[in-house]
Parts: sequence; structure tokens; C-alpha cells
Amino acid sequence: MEDELSTAKDLLDKLALEVVIVEPDDVQGFGVVLNRLDEVIDLFTEAGKDTFSDLARTIKSIAEKLVLNDHPEPEQGIKQIEAGVSLFQEILRDAEDVEAASEKITTYLSECGLSDGAPTRGEVSETRNDLVEKRGGTILEIAQDRELVESFVMESLEHLGTIEVNVLTLEQDPENREVLDAIFRPFHTIKGVSGFLNLSDINRLAHEVESLLDDARNQILQVNETITDMVLDAVDLMKAMINHLNQALVTGMVEPTDFGLEAFLDRLREVQVGEVEKEIQRETERAPVGDGADTGNILIEKGLVAEQDVAEALEKQLGLDKRIGEILIEDKKVAARDVAGALRDQKKRRAGGEAAFVKVDTQKLDNMVDMVGELVITQAMLARDMSGFVAQDKKLYGNLAQLGRITSEIQRTSMTLRMVPIKQTFQKMIRLVRDLSKKSGKLVTLEMIGEETEIDRNMVDEIYDPLIHMVRNSVDHGIETPEIRKAVGKPETGTVTLKAYHKGGNIVIEISDDGKGFDREKIIEKAVKRKLINSGENLSDQGVYGLIFQPGFSTAEEVTDVSGRGVGMDVVRRAVDKMRGKLEIHSVKDRGTRILMKLALTLAIIDGIIVRAGGRDFIIPTASVIESVRPEKSACITVANRGEMIKLRDTLHPLIRLHELFDFEPVHENPWEAIVAVAESDGQRKCILVDELVGKQEVVIKSLGEQLKKVKGMAGGAILADGRVGLILDVAGLFELSGQ
Repeated sequence: MEDELSTAKDLLDKLALEVVIVEPDDVQGFGVVLNRLDEVIDLFTEAGKDTFSDLARTIKSIAEKLVLNDHPEPEQGIKQIEAGVSLFQEILRDAEDVEAASEKITTYLSECGLSDGAPTRGEVSETRNDLVEKRGGTILEIAQDRELVESFVMESLEHLGTIEVNVLTLEQDPENREVLDAIFRPFHTIKGVSGFLNLSDINRLAHEVESLLDDARNQILQVNETITDMVLDAVDLMKAMINHLNQALVTGMVEPTDFGLEAFLDRLREVQVGEVEKEIQRETERAPVGDGADTGNILIEKGLVAEQDVAEALEKQLGLDKRIGEILIEDKKVAARDVAGALRDQKKRRAGGEAAFVKVDTQKLDNMVDMVGELVITQAMLARDMSGFVAQDKKLYGNLAQLGRITSEIQRTSMTLRMVPIKQTFQKMIRLVRDLSKKSGKLVTLEMIGEETEIDRNMVDEIYDPLIHMVRNSVDHGIETPEIRKAVGKPETGTVTLKAYHKGGNIVIEISDDGKGFDREKIIEKAVKRKLINSGENLSDQGVYGLIFQPGFSTAEEVTDVSGRGVGMDVVRRAVDKMRGKLEIHSVKDRGTRILMKLALTLAIIDGIIVRAGGRDFIIPTASVIESVRPEKSACITVANRGEMIKLRDTLHPLIRLHELFDFEPVHENPWEAIVAVAESDGQRKCILVDELVGKQEVVIKSLGEQLKKVKGMAGGAILADGRVGLILDVAGLFELSGQ
């Protein structure tokens, strides 16, 4: 009983800390509390101590009422839980005096306004069912607990995404206890919250996976590909169940759906039993070894071995070609598992500590960035207004210059606060490559370079879909089968590389493979067949490769589970255009392909060319402008059925007149009296007619509001240094408007 009491005291100490920080509306916090109470109940039920287990059930019933919003005074309810935990700790100090404990429990129940006797396991279950029934039947009525369920759905999907990444990391490093714990904890939380929300199927699945992971944590079984496959399958199944629950939020009730849960749980249990048997066999054969005093010191710290035993082992080591862990095991001073644990601790200590982080509400962060943007605009306006006095006052000039430097630094720092490493997005591709390679029967590895490169938080979601399509394209179209690769002298395993780095004020994301590359002639043949180009048309490599981004374009001979329908790469083009980025493709037949996605560092600031037309200022994104020229009169021609064209270096470019699109009076009607800015979008180039170039400037993008949000050709607005509003042109939208 001493071991049970010691374990119970540890559990209650942890529970006391968890209760202190929990708030009445903290769903995840209550999930942890309820899980901890379940551990206490199970512990004393197995020990046959009904008095203690009933007290834990009483505290649990109060917690469940708080979660279900059924407690009349939430703050008072938390105080009751705190009092119950304190009472529990008190009576455990004199656990043998059952009569005194019963009296104290009765007094506690009376003070809480509960029944004279503590509820039994059945009574707690009945109370729970009554509460659920009162809320609309055996299934929790979503409409009344919408916030709880929405919170659960959001948090759980986030947890599952983290689990997925960590499982793939664990597959590469099966002995990493830290990663294993990081997988176990989210499942434990999902189990607790789904339990008190009466989501029984999700709860059962989480419980079984948790049991599997607990065996791995306790070294009862060894992590291998079979285990990681099962956990990933469980993640997929749980995602489907939670997404189904999310859809049910619309109707208000969870409709029963067969997800094949029973069959999966049976398979999970079979794998667990089979792997445990294998591990028992392995345990008798293996003997982990340490590497000297470090391992010995850790074993001493843990109280697993005496200092004298380690000293003797070190003496023996001098004459033997063995490490200290092996010697201690042979002398039966310590178990093999304990040495393995010491080695893992040693590895963690050598890895060093982690950086500290502070969580900040993203809304507050965005508000701060917006205000810094306003500060930059005001500083520019102030500098302009004071320009007449600056020449006469050197001190004023110095102060304004210093203000400009400080403002620029504040803006740069505030923008970096929005930056997050691209690592997590890259890591999500690990599973994609793993699954695709298995489906296609290919051997593919994924290499990641520059994972710590930072990108604007708002762009993380935007680049996810393009990355998926490009990686899928590399695996399905680029990498060959092992037989073909071997025949042409390549390694049987192909490599897909993801690389991120900063260059010239942009972030560049590269997706490359060592596969067969693009077949230029095949792409041209398909494009001619689909009438995307004319036969015999002379296109550059970039022009030919750019055709793969056309909707519905595919060079695949047959449709597979992965690709072949021509859906995907056009999504990449649209997403990159939306982020005001550029795509470049470099490919060598039979050697591989490299696709570069060049993006702005942030979506909040744009580097633009300020142009003036009809007395109005417009901003064209610098990334879209190729050049600006004043054309000769002879270069301005009209082509039948194609409208006005500007001939530059023997190439005809369509002319876009802003004053015609947006209905205002221009200063110059004739292009040879004005200036044309040559802009590019989606492989096309057109000339935009403007009266003059004002300059180049970084501007903070402002929304045009709901009414102007969908105006084609306009991407937003910006306040310029003179206080006027400049409209930011959407080049792709302008091209579409001019085509109409």
C-alpha cells in the first residue's frame, strides 16, 4: 500500500497545481484535471480503498458540472475542487484512520451542498448521463455547447497536426523519449476532453492509442515502423471523426457514422500484443552500454546504483574493452532498461537547453504592426511638411533624420515579430512523400535545407497548398521507379529537396528532384494539341515549362491516385500570383527539375513603383514591372482584332490605358508623349500607359473595405508621404480587364 500512497501523493501534488491555474471556461485545463482524477480513481479502486476513490469521484463530478455549465456558481465550484484536493492531501497523511477520513469527507460534502454520502462509480456515471440527457439525449446537443465543441475541434486538429509531425520525427529517431512524450500528451488531452463531452468513439480511440504509446514510453515495446504506421492511421481516423463532428456543428446534432472504428481497434490491440511479445524477446538479448562516468553519474543521481558500484565498474573498465553500462548490467547492479534511460538522459543533456518563448495574442500583434505602419506614414508626412525648415535648422534636420532611422528600425522589428520558421510547413511534407512513395512503388527521400528560414505568419497557410502540389508533382512525374533509375545508373532511391533562403529582400523556396526532368517536346506536343500554342511557335524554356501551370494541363499517360488529371499546378500559379510572387523553372532532361518560388517577405508591406496618371497616384508592385520606356511614335501600332500594341525589340505588347479602365481624364492620350510600364503576369507581358514615374517606395497595404474589395484590377490602397491615397494595382486583374 505504501507504493500506492506515494504515487497518490505525487498525483495529488500535480493536481493541486493544475487546479490552481484552471479557469471556469478553460476546456483544455479541465481535461487535464479530469485525466488526473481518473488516475487517482483507478489507483485506489485497484487497491480496494473505496473511501478514497469515492472522494475522487465526488471531486470529478463537480469538475464535470463546471465543464457542462451546470454548476450554479463556477468560481465557487473551483474553490470546492481546491478544497477537495486539499482534504485529499490531508487525509492521505493519516491514511490508516479510515473513520476520521469518512467524517472529514462527510463534512466536506455538507459544505459543498452535496449528498450525505460520496457518490459511487455508478452514481457518478448516472449523474453524468442525467446531465447529458437533460441537454438533449444520449448524444451531446451541439447547439447548446457550441463553444465547447468548437474549442475541442480546433484544439484537437491542432494537436493532431503536431502529433503527425512528431511521429515522423520519431520514425527517424525511435529512442527519442522527448518526442514520444510529445506524441503521448496530446492524445491524453484529447481523451480527457472527449470523455466529458461524451464523444465516446473519439475517447475510445484516443484511449487505445494512448495505451500503445504508454507501453512504448515504459519500454514494454519498441518503436518501429509498424507502431508509427498504426499511430498515423489512428491520426487519419481521428481527423475524419473530428471533421465529421465539425460538420455536425451546422445541424446541431452528431449523426451516427461508421468509421470502421471497431475493426481498427481490434487491429490496434493485435499489433500491441504482437509487438510486446517481440520486445520481451529482444529485452533478453540486448544490453545497452554507457560511455564512462557520465552514464554512471546519471544512474547515481537517479538512485539506481550506489557510488561504490560505479567506482568498482570504472576500475574493471580499465582492463576490459567494455563500457560502464555493460559492466554494471553483467554485475547485476542495474537493469538494462535503466542504462538505456540513462543514455537517453545523457543525450538530452548534451543537446543543450531550448530557447524561451512568450505566447502573444495574434490579434494584438497584428494591431501593433498596423499602428507601426501608421507611425511610418506619419513620420514620412512630418518629414515632408518640415522640409522647408530643415535647411535653416541643422538640429531639426538631425532630429528628423534620427526619427526616420528609429521609425524604420521599429517597423523592421515589428515585422520580424510576425515571422515564424518555415520548419513546420516543411515537416508536413515528410508524411506526404512517405505516403506517395508507398503508393507509387518508388523509393523517395525528402531532404530539407534552411528549415529555420522565417516567413510571415500570414503566408504560412498560403504556401501550404502550392507546396503539396509541387512535391506531389516531383514524386509522381519526376522521380522514376527503382528499376528505371538503376538501369540509367542512378541510385534506386530518388531525392526530393525542399530549400528555403532569403535573397534580395525576398524569400525563395526551392523544390527540386533528381528525376527525369521535363520533356520539352512532350509539353509542346500536348500544348499544341490543346491549342494553347501554335505549331512551330518558338518559345523559350521558361515559356514552355510555364505551360504546365495552365488549368487541366498534364503530360501523364494515365490517371493515378496521385495525379494525371491536370489539377494542381494551376493552383500553384494562382496562389503565387495572389502572394505577388514569381515562379521559375529549371529542368534538364534525365537529370532533374528545380522550381523556384520567389515571394515577398511579408504580405503587409509592398515594394512598389509609384506612377501618376490623370493627376492620380497608382502603385505597381515592383516584382511585376519589367521596365519602363517612352516609346517611339513608330512603335505604337494598331493590329487587327488585337487592338493597340507597343513594339519593343521586335516583340508586340498589348497596351492598357488606365484612364479607360477606371474612367478618368488623362494628361496625355498619345503613348509617345507619355510613359509605358511593361508589366508581367502569368507569363504574359503588357504595357500600362501612365503620365509619369514618381518614384519607388515601400508602402503599407491598406484594405479598400468591403464595398471595393472585389473591384478587379485593385489590390488595395496605401497612404503616401504627401498624405494622399495611392491605389495599388493588381496586375493580373488589369490584364484580365483589358482582355475583356
